[in-house]
Amino acid sequence: MYVQKTYCSIKHKLALQKIAILILFLTQALLLYSQERYQQIERQLPEMKDDTAKVNRLIELGEHYCSIENNNAMMFLQDAYSISLSLNYTRGIGRSLLWLGRVYYYESQFNLSNRYLDKAKKPLEKEGDIKTLAFWYLVKSFSLRATSDYVQAIEMLKKSVELSEKTGERKQLSTCYYCIGDILLDRDEIKKAMEYFNESLSIKKEINDKFGVANVYSCIGSAYTSLGIPDSSLLYFRKALSIRTEMKNQRHIASSELSIGKVLLELGRYKEAEEALHHSFSIFKKLDERTGMIMVNIELADVLNRQGIHKALALAEQTLAQAKNINNAALLASTYKKLSEIYAFNNDYKTAFNFQKMYKEIEDSLFNSEKERMLTEVEAKFQNEKKDNEIQYLTEKNKIQRNNNILLIVLIIVFAIMVVLLFFLLKTKLVALERQKRVHEQENTINRQERQIIQQEKQLLQEQLESKNRELASKALEMIRYNDAISGIIEKLEKLGYLLQNNNEARQTINDIVREIDSNTKQNIWDEFEKVFKNIHSGFYKNLIEVCPNISASEIKIAALLKLNLTTKEIAAITYKSEGGIKTTRYRLRQKLNLSSDEKLVLFLMQL
Repeated sequence: MYVQKTYCSIKHKLALQKIAILILFLTQALLLYSQERYQQIERQLPEMKDDTAKVNRLIELGEHYCSIENNNAMMFLQDAYSISLSLNYTRGIGRSLLWLGRVYYYESQFNLSNRYLDKAKKPLEKEGDIKTLAFWYLVKSFSLRATSDYVQAIEMLKKSVELSEKTGERKQLSTCYYCIGDILLDRDEIKKAMEYFNESLSIKKEINDKFGVANVYSCIGSAYTSLGIPDSSLLYFRKALSIRTEMKNQRHIASSELSIGKVLLELGRYKEAEEALHHSFSIFKKLDERTGMIMVNIELADVLNRQGIHKALALAEQTLAQAKNINNAALLASTYKKLSEIYAFNNDYKTAFNFQKMYKEIEDSLFNSEKERMLTEVEAKFQNEKKDNEIQYLTEKNKIQRNNNILLIVLIIVFAIMVVLLFFLLKTKLVALERQKRVHEQENTINRQERQIIQQEKQLLQEQLESKNRELASKALEMIRYNDAISGIIEKLEKLGYLLQNNNEARQTINDIVREIDSNTKQNIWDEFEKVFKNIHSGFYKNLIEVCPNISASEIKIAALLKLNLTTKEIAAITYKSEGGIKTTRYRLRQKLNLSSDEKLVLFLMQL
């Protein structure tokens, strides 16, 4: 009986192993198929003509290579943007700019990322693609958060939530929730953050979004770290790592390994922490993600320091220099903080105090809060243990001398390895420079095309304005002819009244008709003219009143007609005034506008 049970158990295990191997084989096959598909698209590109279909393929390749091979992604997206501009393809312009901003984000060039994302917003809004616009708000929040603009980042995420709810994009909605929670976690609002994490996790499990579930697990792990519960934190980080490893998502695997390394460091399991951090660094280095490498190296320096490894301080200082070259205040602040802890652990409280001070200065500028407890503590330790440090310094000096001999041998070996690596690095650098040169040339072409488009738009607006002015002048001349006709009618009615002067009733009726024509016709004609004038020169009246607040209504009318470059005679005909009266009004206008004898009134009004 026992032998039969053992046989069944072995048979069951073999069946499970076969299923696991089959699943692994299918996963690899899907990945190979996906990679082959993108390679096939690349091979087809040279044969495609420059149309919207080619633009869409280029953007698809840019999305695929984004965060994997950023240089390739940038090259494809620049081509897509250039062709979209030449075709005036709004959707292509917006999406290519959006993904260029995403590439620059992964390159840690956050200012450039924000610049391209801002340029993408207008064409995306014009296109009216709510789904893509919701994604734009999500991506914009990442760049804002990287530059420590947390308030604006949350606003962007709320906009993305609003649009995602309209489109029914549950996956993106859940992503927005956990991103909001992540920012709240950075601001120590842990309770509110956990509410957003749980809401996000619920949606992601509902739609079976494994990648998203892993992200939320990672955020919950960070929350437990902030609450000081490292065991729970480690559990959730490892859950996230398991899913990400299964999906072969290298960037997020590196992030999980970094988080696990931090928790293991806190638990004092230094060897395990070192192994996790080395694995994380190797992935970030392969992806050329400088921010990630800096975050790993500063934690690695702390781990090495706690194990008494001498190169820890050199690694920490090198990491600080790299952090200063990236526009990320939060990253620099965390680097200063970690350096303070490293030097404090080595009992160098003076240096630790200086780094802690720099960390506090950045923290105060980011959060505008007082956090001086650690500064006071480090400063007190520095004062109390100053003499102990001098004794320890002498002891350490002897120890360093012994280690220097070992270090010299290590340096010789490292130097030999570096020479070999340098050869391969230079070769790789030459290829990268060639690609950068091509990207730069494409950017110049794009900028030139943008300037041409702007110039064409200006010329078109000028032509439209001239056409409207001609239309308005034509309207004014029509008013003159109409006024002449009305004046002739009034003159004939007045003669008729003279002939019927013996008939008082008839004469009174004719006089009433003349007054009504004279009153209503003038006002209706002027109202019609003024309506057309305001549509063309909408800001003229406002600007004129700002320059000359005490101007009268009749002077405003004369100024409007002068702006159309009409003669005194034509203005007199339109306004039913004498030419002398118009000249007097022009003189008053010059005085009120404080124009010198050399300045021309008409030219001044035309420029207003």
